[in-house]
Order: sequence, then structure tokens, then C-alpha cells
Amino acid sequence: MATEDKKTKKKFSRRKFLQRGAIIFGGTVVAVIASKGPIRRFLAQKAENMDFPLLVSTQEPSFWFEVLPDNTILYKSTKLEMGQGIFTGLAMLAAEELEVSLEQIKVVHANTANGVEDSLGTGGSNTTLSLFKPIREVAATLREMLKAQAAKQWGVPVASIKVENGIMTSGTHKATYYEISTSTQEWETPETPALKPSSAFKYVGKDVKRIDLKPKVTGKPIFGIDQTFPDMLYAVMLQSPYIGGTLKKLNTQEAAKVNGVVKIVEDKELVAVVAKNRYAAEMGLQKIEAEWDVPKKWQQAEFEALTTVGIGTDVRIQSEGSPESLLEEAPNQVFKQEYRTPLATHAHMEPHGAVAHVEKDKATMYVGTQASTLFRSAIAKAIDVETEQLNIETTYAGGSFGRRIDSKHSEKVARIAKIVGKPVHVFNTRTQEFQNAIYRPQTHHVLAAKIGENGTIEAITHSQATPDQVLGAIPANIGYTLLGADFVSAGHGASILYNIEHKSATLWQNKLPVHTGIWRSVGMFPNTFAIESFINELAHKTGKDPLKMRLELLAGNEQINQRYKKVLEMLAEKSGWNQPKAAGIGRGIAIGNDRKSIAAAVIEVMIVNNQIQVKKVTQVLDAGLAINPEGIRMQVEGATMMGITAALYEGLTIKDGQITATNFHEYPMTKLSDTPEIEVIILEGHSEPYGVGEPPLAPVAPAIAAAVFDLTGKNLRTLPLKLS
Repeated sequence: MATEDKKTKKKFSRRKFLQRGAIIFGGTVVAVIASKGPIRRFLAQKAENMDFPLLVSTQEPSFWFEVLPDNTILYKSTKLEMGQGIFTGLAMLAAEELEVSLEQIKVVHANTANGVEDSLGTGGSNTTLSLFKPIREVAATLREMLKAQAAKQWGVPVASIKVENGIMTSGTHKATYYEISTSTQEWETPETPALKPSSAFKYVGKDVKRIDLKPKVTGKPIFGIDQTFPDMLYAVMLQSPYIGGTLKKLNTQEAAKVNGVVKIVEDKELVAVVAKNRYAAEMGLQKIEAEWDVPKKWQQAEFEALTTVGIGTDVRIQSEGSPESLLEEAPNQVFKQEYRTPLATHAHMEPHGAVAHVEKDKATMYVGTQASTLFRSAIAKAIDVETEQLNIETTYAGGSFGRRIDSKHSEKVARIAKIVGKPVHVFNTRTQEFQNAIYRPQTHHVLAAKIGENGTIEAITHSQATPDQVLGAIPANIGYTLLGADFVSAGHGASILYNIEHKSATLWQNKLPVHTGIWRSVGMFPNTFAIESFINELAHKTGKDPLKMRLELLAGNEQINQRYKKVLEMLAEKSGWNQPKAAGIGRGIAIGNDRKSIAAAVIEVMIVNNQIQVKKVTQVLDAGLAINPEGIRMQVEGATMMGITAALYEGLTIKDGQITATNFHEYPMTKLSDTPEIEVIILEGHSEPYGVGEPPLAPVAPAIAAAVFDLTGKNLRTLPLKLS
């Protein structure tokens, strides 16, 4: 954007300004044939650091400003607000350069009909970092355009114009942004103005309440499941309760007789009960007699065996020195352990679903999606319409965590809507949410280290077995052909970051008969559990304090090591690590590095009625520049609670070919009454923000495991952590 604007200075329409003034990030991060080990390891290390370049285009806008009659600014966002608070942060960035109050910025989701596109989607804790500079540049350019137009009309120098709350003044002249914006159709785009220095920020760095707080606490119909339209019908799809099950025999006669049912949709593999209300649709579903062809009735042990180090395809993603040779030469000095994490589901509050209306020459989908551009293409193809005929109206999402990046469910919703010819509301039942989901992959880890005579760690190896999270979604097996294994997502965090001369990481990939995909923190969650638990065990084995051992392993002047040490030193101070513990308290520590951010936690636990209770969590987060510290604290608190759930409760089991959990009574989670004391410390000192949503999840599980060991002497190496 900036480059093109600097080269040209010509008259063009307001719409063209908005197009040129916006930024597109897109494309792909991998564009080479990665058939050689060194290239794969290079890409794997780039993925570990999340250090891929952002690709920029000026062809389509990825966000949009509009000046409204009440002199407020409407910001249309392609990024999904799914509870992470990005709307507030984006509004703060815009307000900084537009010289308006925060209350004057209104943020809504963009639809796909007005040309606002985002082929990258929402995820990877990347939204604020990727838009930190583009939003401010476009906002500053818009401000200067309005000032230049006012100066032209008033016959005064631009420099004489002052702006406050969107009102421009110069001498006796005064006008609002809106008044100037509607005074002409021809605009000149100035060179991209210099941006405010951080010392001049009015909003960035200040605690700000979320701008979407009121509609959420007052129950405004802002989520996909809330959408209603005249003559809208409700539908529930028939889905196999068995893993890999396909429909063998179907009888819908009794379902069709249920009061309120208006139609049974049967279209190839798609079967759905359509009714006047949700209750009738669910009652109709229960009356369907379906017989399933089940190729294999899987059991839990068979599933776990598929995800075991040594099974499947292996890719070396880190190789420094000769760790394997050193381990083989001195078997008596080798310490080795194994860790496992289970299959899990997203379990977000709002079930998966959408509302669709397919008419003769257009179609509209109301859905909380992390990838509206991808959805638009896939759904248009599913219902055989031109892409331009389909509009995706993105709604708020009641939780997402990576689940809402897959379009297949919405494609079926659109097919149902096309068949019935009316708006249709189609959402999963809670049982379907558990039995027909996209799952967090289970993992298996084997770590081994050679311990020197003085307790130093001379070599370390980490092997992780995991199904993929993203490669399976790439057609024609291209992902596996290029990369060999999913180190971008499922293997993220598998490398050893400590300063150990000889170290390696290997990813073993094998497919499961269920769809596995992205879950918050992706591979960083299981890998941090395994690696940090192993480091804690090494500390005990060598008689060292776990925090001091980490500081020793972070020796060096590299910036990342310095950041690590600063986080750990702050954590030691704030958590009272070096102070005596209260009676009956166990204390553990862990640290993780994700999305360029570093998160470390000290967690204290008690054992009550043979159950692990988390009593206190101290988290220190270095996430670069803090845009909204209050929002960051809420993100850390949310990630901490999700991490406690994943550490102590979550885990799906397989029996006789089915996911056994059918609702939350069989899939317990952390309750509000379980909330421990949580203290969040934010470290700053950088000029740009890093990821916040996922990094604080990483250290929670290994810190709890270490605290349990500290209290009981039991090393728990499988999630969820159970004492018996």
C-alpha cells in the first residue's frame, strides 16, 4: 500500500482510495518443493519461530473504513471476533491515527459481498501483529486526505489544521470528518504519513474495556445461532455415530410424521430433518431408523497404537551436533521418559452450524467463520453458484479455537437451504458436536538425555508422534508430498530451544480414522507438556532447582535467551519461587515460546479427596508491545483456565467404534468454582505486538504436573493428569 501510494499522486474516486488504502495479506507460506531433509528442517525452524514473511498485495482490501453521518468511523473487519477481543485492539489502533475517541470507532464483521477479502483467515494469534502497522497507516492516510481536502476548501495550509475527536479546525473554520467526506467525489492520496511514535500513543498501552462487552452481556443476537428470519426453517442433519460409518439402510417414515416436520432431505450422503422449529427437527431425527455400515469397531488401545513413536512417516525437524551417537555411547548416563496427550475436542459453547438462504440468483450464509474467503469458494462450489452470487455474513462465534476454519458443515447447510428454498437454521446437537467433530490429535513423545558427570545435559532428543492438523486438508496429498509431516501445526513446538550442544527433534506422522485438526495452541500444547515435564524431571534427577536449571540452559547472549531469562527472573520474584511454601502445597514451573511470545507459569496445587486442585497460578507473559493490557490479562486468564481443563479433565476415549462422550456430563471441564487465584504479569520492551491468544496455554499442564510431583512424589506423564 505504502509503496504504491508514494509513487503516484493522482485524482481518483473515494472507492478507489479505499481499495488502494487497504492491505491484503495472503498467499502461501511454502512455495518450494521440500523433498530434502535440510530444506524441511529450515522450514520447520521457521515454523517454530512463526517467522514467515507477511505477503502484501494492493489488489484487494482486507479491511475497510467508512465515515458515518454521526461522525463515527465504521471499521469493517475480515478477522473473526471469537472471544479473543481483537475488535477492541483494532479499534484502538485506528483511533490513534484518526484522532478520534475510541467511542467513535465502530467495528463490525465485513461480509464478502463488498469486496473485502482475507485469504489468510483468522488464526495463529496473528491478527494484531499482522495489522498493527497497516491499520495505522491507512487511518493516518485517511486523516491526512480529509485534512488536505479541508485545507483546499478553506484556502489554508494543511499544517494549520488541528484535529480532535474527528473535528477539524483552522482559525474560524470548522468541519467534521463526515462533512468533508461528503463534500467532494474526487480525492488526492497523500504520501503515507509518518506514524505516531509510541510516546504519543493515547490509547495503545492503556487498559480499555472491550467494545463488544455490552451486546454480549445483554444477549444481543450477534452469534450465528441467534439469527432468525421470516419463514425460517430449522434442520438437523443425520450423522454417523460410528467412526467411519456410512449409511447402509434408511427409514424416515416415522420421522416425517412428527408434528412440525415439513421435509426429509435426502441428497446422496446428506440426510436432514427440516421442521418449523428446532424441537420438531430433533424429534424427527430421533425417529429416523438408520443402519450403518461400520468398517471397523475401533477400540482405545488400537487408536493409541496408531500414534506411537516409530509408527508412520518420520521427518527430522531439528538436528544439531550428534545427540544419537552420544546417547548410544553412554547408555548408563541416559535418562529417558515417555509422555502422552489424548484426543480432545473443541467443546466451544456455541455448537457448529450456520443459517443459509439460497435463492434463484443469490445466496447468503450467516456463519461465524475463521476463513470467510475459503468458505465462500467452497460453499459456492457445493451449491453450484458463482462465487460472486454468494455472500458470507460473518457473525460473532461463541468459541472457536480452530474448529471454525473448516467449511464442510456449512457446505451441507447450504445444500439443505437450496433444496428447501427458504432460510434454514442448521446446528449440530451437542452429541454430534462430540461424535462428529474435528479433533485435537493425540500425541506420544519419547525424550532422552545424556547427563554428564557434573549434572550437565550433554545431549537431548525428542521424538513426537502425532496425526496431522492441516496437511490432510490439502488436496491430492500434496502437503505430505512436500513436507513429509505437519511440522507447521501439529509438530509446532517439538524442537528443543534450550542451549544444549547436541539436540534433535523428529516428527512421526500417522493418520487416524477421524478428522484431526487445529486446536488452540496447536502442537505447542502437547510439545510443551512433554519437553517441560522432561526438563523438570531432569532437574530432579540431577538435584537442581528447576528454575535455576533452566537459567543455566539459557546461557548465551542471543536475544531470545535474554527474553527467556528476564521472564523467568520476573516469575521467580512474583511467584515467590524462592520463598517457603505453605503446608500441603506443591509448586511447579514451566515455560513456553510461541508466536514470538514467551509465557512462563508457576502453579501451586493441593490434593483434596484424592483430586488435584489448582490453587494459584502466576503467569509472566512477554508478548512484545501490549496494545490493551486489560485484554491481554483476560486472554491469559482464559488460556490458563483452558489449560487447566486440558491438564486435568479433557480426553476422548474410543469404544466399539464410537467416541464415548455424548455431552458435557461425559466430558468434564473446569468450572468457575474451580478458578484459582491467577496473577498475570506483562513484560514489555518491544516496538511491535506478538501473539497473545495461544502462548499462555503452553506452560500450564507441565507446571501442574511438576507441582503434583513436588507434593506427592508422583510423576504423571499422561494427560489428563490423574492420581489413580
